[in-house]
Amino acid sequence: MKNKQNDMIRVYSDTEVNINRVSAELAKKGIPSLVKNEFQSAVMAGFGASPNAVDLYVNESDLDEASKLIEDLNQDN
Repeated sequence: MKNKQNDMIRVYSDTEVNINRVSAELAKKGIPSLVKNEFQSAVMAGFGASPNAVDLYVNESDLDEASKLIEDLNQDN
């Protein structure tokens, strides 16, 4: 069986607030995503980290559509 997580590609890195907004917009379009929050993990472990250490991953098959949506969202701001 193929591991679906290995088919995921990082498409965006930013603050937690912005990543959550983009993730919500992707979900509205039916694009599943995975948020990897290194900042939160580091804080919980007692280490420091950059608050921009939050990454957003999508399935490789959704890469083009997700990239276009992210580009459009960034142009609006």
